[in-house]
Amino acid sequence: MAPMPIGGLVLTLDPDPALRESILAALTADPRLTLGQPLGVRLPMVAETLTLDDGDALVRELSAAPGVLFVDVVSVDFSDREGEEPHGQT
Repeated sequence: MAPMPIGGLVLTLDPDPALRESILAALTADPRLTLGQPLGVRLPMVAETLTLDDGDALVRELSAAPGVLFVDVVSVDFSDREGEEPHGQT
């Protein structure tokens, strides 16, 4: 498998149980994500994407998902992608 940018994220989920159940099911099914244990409305996770642009798109996708109130990007390790910059970045 090729090296991938890896991000540590923490989502703040909606406190509504139906919305939380729905988004947790969707997140669990996403092969780019490894979920941690929820802590109240906070959900830590690791995201693996093929490119930095894919990682940026994933964060925007998560931010817009029903049941997600906020996405904190805690860390991004793309040391294996030396020289690559996200689209539009200099």
